[in-house]
Amino acid sequence: MPSGRKLLPMERPILPLQKFAWLVRAIRAFHQDPKIKETTFFTTALNRHLEEDLKPATINRLESGSADFTIERCMAFEKVLGLDDLDLVDCYVYASRAQGQTPKTSAARVSEAAGTEVELLWRLAKDEPLTSLEWLRLAHLYRNRPDVLASSPVRECFLHRLLDMAGESFEKEERLVREVLITVGADVLPILRERVRTNPLRYFTICEAAGFMTGENSRQFLVDLALGMRDGAVTATLLEPLRRRLHADGVGPQGMQHHAPAFRDHALTVLDDTDEFFTAREEALSFLRWGNFALSPRERSRMSDIREDLAQLRLECDKTYRRDLVTEVAQRFTKDLSASALAGEGTPLAVPGVRTFIHDGLFSPERVDRLTASVMIRPWHLSGVLGTSLGSVVSRSVDKNDYGVQRAAVRFLTKLTRPEALEPIRAMGWSHLRDDSVRLTIGWALGAGSHERDCALLRHLGQSATTTATRRVVALSAARLGAWPLLEDLAKTWDFAAAGEAQRLIGRR
Repeated sequence: MPSGRKLLPMERPILPLQKFAWLVRAIRAFHQDPKIKETTFFTTALNRHLEEDLKPATINRLESGSADFTIERCMAFEKVLGLDDLDLVDCYVYASRAQGQTPKTSAARVSEAAGTEVELLWRLAKDEPLTSLEWLRLAHLYRNRPDVLASSPVRECFLHRLLDMAGESFEKEERLVREVLITVGADVLPILRERVRTNPLRYFTICEAAGFMTGENSRQFLVDLALGMRDGAVTATLLEPLRRRLHADGVGPQGMQHHAPAFRDHALTVLDDTDEFFTAREEALSFLRWGNFALSPRERSRMSDIREDLAQLRLECDKTYRRDLVTEVAQRFTKDLSASALAGEGTPLAVPGVRTFIHDGLFSPERVDRLTASVMIRPWHLSGVLGTSLGSVVSRSVDKNDYGVQRAAVRFLTKLTRPEALEPIRAMGWSHLRDDSVRLTIGWALGAGSHERDCALLRHLGQSATTTATRRVVALSAARLGAWPLLEDLAKTWDFAAAGEAQRLIGRR
């Protein structure tokens, strides 16, 4: 980097992989070790963990989004930057898929069951746990040399154990296992279909993997499950992958062929049910707009009746309101950062690009784009400060009638997986909430919280919930927290669906 030029991230990272490059540069630029900010020193330290030798110019190209990362490069960056294992790998894999690219890794070249692979297969047979990257290595072997795992017992063991891991994963681990499933391909889908049917809340997010696979089987999986299983949690993660698949196949809405009327009616039914999972309704609205489906006068009238709710789903806010809220969060972040012990001497308080993450995480019309913004900023050591700032502003400045923004803010904070980011979520949970879907998002977030601090709030959310969807999520979070008395109470409730969810979760104890 030329002398005198500050090491700062880009001003407007738009594409997912640009956001990832911003993240890596931001971690280094705001690192508390001044040597890390010096590119020549950093390059030397990085090359100790790589089989290739990178040059300082390559580091700058990587961090400006003009060169390609790999999983191996991400792991080297993690070591030198002092990050948790797979923090950058998670973000890189997620950003690559969000941008329609396949993550690059040397494991993709595995074509023989050599020493490492034989040991992994032996451990698999002994029922020993494997890391997500070990699973990914086996997945590439499975794809490149299907004959190695052709034996029916071995193959079934591999696929079932993989889905066992998927069902127990959450956030970072779940996103990584999704990449393993994508690599394995459509062979895993028949087993996944049965897992989703018997335990939808545990497996609904895993369905997204099918949208990144190729071949008719994966598309048919999405079609059959979306039309055959009317569960709001599942619908939320089937419609977007189906759109993605049809777009990748170059056919668009026309690719649904004779299924188009059924999907249109299904999406309208989901959208019309204001008690349904709001995530399902978000995707139903996007699906209808994407397909440009014609509506009858009666259907248009019904949509007009729920216009306010549709506006909340689309986060249709006045531009001035959006700009002012983003500005307020950014200013509060600068103030909080200046008072934080994480801001070392010489740390710049004005962070280029941070407004883009705030805006996209709160106001992007598509759910996946909002999630990408929050996932991409999670490993930054200052993301907890940003989360606290955002939570404070949202709690103070966002009216309860703007529940779409409240939902987006809670989801943003949840993806950060920082303990301090849960504080504003808890405060919101104990406050007066207009919309039950905000209770749902808070309930989901608390599943990664503290047993001592969050059981009472989860109980409060379950008791004040007005929809089955929220009570089901409260049950899942209670299970993640180990709040068994709460689950036992939910299992006795008059809400048959929520009680059944609680009973299934108790049965897995």
